[in-house]
Amino acid sequence: MTKTAIKISSRILLFAALLVVMNYVYQFFFFENDLQKYSEVINLVRAVPDDADIIYIGESSNITFRANDIDKRPISGFVGEYFPELIVADITKPASHAGIYKVLLSNLPESDARRTIVVTLNLRSFNAQWVYSKLETALQKSMILLQDYPPLYNRFVLSFKIYDIKSDKEREEQFRTQWVQDTLRFPNEVSFYTVPDWDAQVRNNGVKNPDSSRNEELTTLACHYIKAYAFQIDTVGSPRTRDINDIIELAEQRGWNLIFNLLAENTEKAQELVGDDLLFLMEQNRILLIDYLQKRGIKVVDNLYAIESEQFIDQNWTTEHYAEKGRKIIAANVAGQLQQFYSEEFSNIDIVNRIQTSFFNDCEGKLIWGQMGTLSDEQAFSGKYASKTGKGDEYGLTFEYPFTAIPDSMKNTLKIDFKVFQYSAQHDAKLVIQAQGKNMQEYWNGILLTEQIQGVEKWEDFQYMLQIPDNIKQAELIKVYVFNPSNEIIYIDDFEVVFE
Repeated sequence: MTKTAIKISSRILLFAALLVVMNYVYQFFFFENDLQKYSEVINLVRAVPDDADIIYIGESSNITFRANDIDKRPISGFVGEYFPELIVADITKPASHAGIYKVLLSNLPESDARRTIVVTLNLRSFNAQWVYSKLETALQKSMILLQDYPPLYNRFVLSFKIYDIKSDKEREEQFRTQWVQDTLRFPNEVSFYTVPDWDAQVRNNGVKNPDSSRNEELTTLACHYIKAYAFQIDTVGSPRTRDINDIIELAEQRGWNLIFNLLAENTEKAQELVGDDLLFLMEQNRILLIDYLQKRGIKVVDNLYAIESEQFIDQNWTTEHYAEKGRKIIAANVAGQLQQFYSEEFSNIDIVNRIQTSFFNDCEGKLIWGQMGTLSDEQAFSGKYASKTGKGDEYGLTFEYPFTAIPDSMKNTLKIDFKVFQYSAQHDAKLVIQAQGKNMQEYWNGILLTEQIQGVEKWEDFQYMLQIPDNIKQAELIKVYVFNPSNEIIYIDDFEVVFE
């Protein structure tokens, strides 16, 4: 080897060694700050317990609820009810899809737990508008530092924007081009074969009211349904199927059990607004996806038709956001598929139709009541959190329930029990019981906490029993909460409400 070659080789080795050192320096001193700045989503992954048995990963369908839901827990929370002895965790990133899931899942640490991954499969995520969504640039940016490359390299990619960056106008041009290029295939003759042609035809003809007048709002909604569901999945060229394949490969490498959860779509509304041709495409994609996955030995929970239209929260848009019963149905179907892996741990319960008359909230955030924003870690009787009121925050954790859901036979006595911590008894905070309905005068009953609680700087038990008056038994809604308009801080924990 010549002196020149030796010199060049030495410099290359020196440069390589310098890169290694710089990578370690960046990783140990700067990487975490950048993660929190650009990829805060990593905290969702880190929140998963190392010994979690089941991990449910999805988008906003998991956590969205209707305001008047009795139980506002996510789908993953309901799944956990079927396996009380197991740890069920979730990773929920709104607006995400299989491409985001695969990166998040790859960042899960290795675990000895007999782990099962439930992956949300959103039919709409295959359409051109979602593949080329305006949100995609921000989503891809948040994933750069989480890629399986040296941290310094990922930071270089982020700094020099070497990823899929496009303007909103460019994204729109992409999906509109896709709409024109994709020819829709039907078993019968139709007068449209692309999304733009179908959209124009429906918009021109309009959706009619019963009196044959044009309904502009429903016409617009029908066009949204066409844009959302008028496509046929290409299992070879679709980026979503490539993402699914990557998730399957990752599961095989990690030894995970893997289940895909095909979400429910509002097929009733689709048929009502657009007709059988759109329903044909949705059904064809359902069959294709299930067959594609089952041929690879992957289990699929088929929820496409599982939920009635009324259970969809967004009646004026195409989303997979469900009211309580809808989320419970999805969870029950997922649990049924999980049973094959955890037959001994499975609890055969009916959370969809059960009647509940006893309610308890430990203020740890797992059970969602009203005024969850009052939860504070400054004081707690059990766990880490309690509901804090006072100094402008007048309303504490609030139990809110459709009174019509309580059987008449259990509308005799209302028992309330919770823990109270106060620094001073010089306040007029009250336990409030409120009932309202269309055909009754609103009921409001306030009971001073100081009637029972005089001790300070310690937790005490507050109990109250109400013989339910006849005049409120027909109420539509009942609320129980602590109202504290004073400047004295009061904490409430372990709130229990029982109807007998």
